Amino acid sequence: MYPRNAASPPEISVGSLVSTTDGSLATTGASVRVKSGGSWAAGAGTLNCDATSGIWSYVPTQGETNASHFIIAVYRSGHVSIERTVVTTVSDVAGYAGLDWSQVRAASSTVALTGTTINTSQVVASVTNRVTANTDQWGGVAVTGMPLPTTSYTAPPTAATIADAVWDEAYSGHTTAGTFGKLMDTLRKSNTVIEGTIQASPTPTTTVFRISGADYPTGALVGSVLWMNSGASQEQNSPILTTVNNGDGTITVTLENALVTAPSAGDTVLIDPTSHVHSVAEIQAGLATAANLLIAIDRVSYCLSALAGNCSDAQTAAETYVLSIGGNTYTVDYSGLDASGNRSTTTLSKA
Repeated sequence: MYPRNAASPPEISVGSLVSTTDGSLATTGASVRVKSGGSWAAGAGTLNCDATSGIWSYVPTQGETNASHFIIAVYRSGHVSIERTVVTTVSDVAGYAGLDWSQVRAASSTVALTGTTINTSQVVASVTNRVTANTDQWGGVAVTGMPLPTTSYTAPPTAATIADAVWDEAYSGHTTAGTFGKLMDTLRKSNTVIEGTIQASPTPTTTVFRISGADYPTGALVGSVLWMNSGASQEQNSPILTTVNNGDGTITVTLENALVTAPSAGDTVLIDPTSHVHSVAEIQAGLATAANLLIAIDRVSYCLSALAGNCSDAQTAAETYVLSIGGNTYTVDYSGLDASGNRSTTTLSKA
């Protein structure tokens, strides 16, 4: 098998030049001509001769081999000329055969591959009429260790289908200790969030609306933080002031802080039931009110004013004690002082 149009054509043995007079072999003085798909022409390759054996050989050029076949003729005056016809293959690598499909005509018979070893690493794009019913043969050739193929074909799942099968798996399917599925389920449980949907009736306001998906007892979610998950008020949040279970799978929620925009039916909310924020009213109830603090301040101031008055103006029938504290003037008027020093009337005032 001689390669066609190879970059480095192999050497070709031509034969011996025999003298027509005495039969001697010529080892020098010969010339070469080549006919490659056209007319004869002087050989452009390299002509050699082994001086010991008298065998001539020729190394053609690449262009001289670019044909289905070519002829080499070696000649010398007074000697019998010698020639070789070389048939090339489609392959341009020496030792390999190829098939020029453009030269294949309609085949009239089927050639069996008896005794042929097939490389199993090759991929077959498609096979027609590959199975004979109730046989373990592939196209008439017995196959060992291979299951009988079927004529039906099921396409493998797509990447999107596989991803959906994994991520849409129910929580209950991930309970095996030591697996990432179990870890994700544990993290989910430790970060519980309730997702609800705002209902159309009654009309939602910035502080009061009804939601589904949070069927909890009345008051169970008071103090939990609610934040909008969609809609015009998305990402706004507020502590829950009150909740009422409506008995139909919904609860009515009242927020402590009004949203900037009233939500719409279909908007979703998220509630963190593990958080608890005390309302301002609850916090205030645990502290001294401003009114109570003012009463305490006034009483202390009156006492101080009376003490100051006793030190400066003691034991008269009518006494007035005055003291200024924090910008306020506290006055205590005493009247009706008797011989024992008892006062029957006391008047308190603050200017």
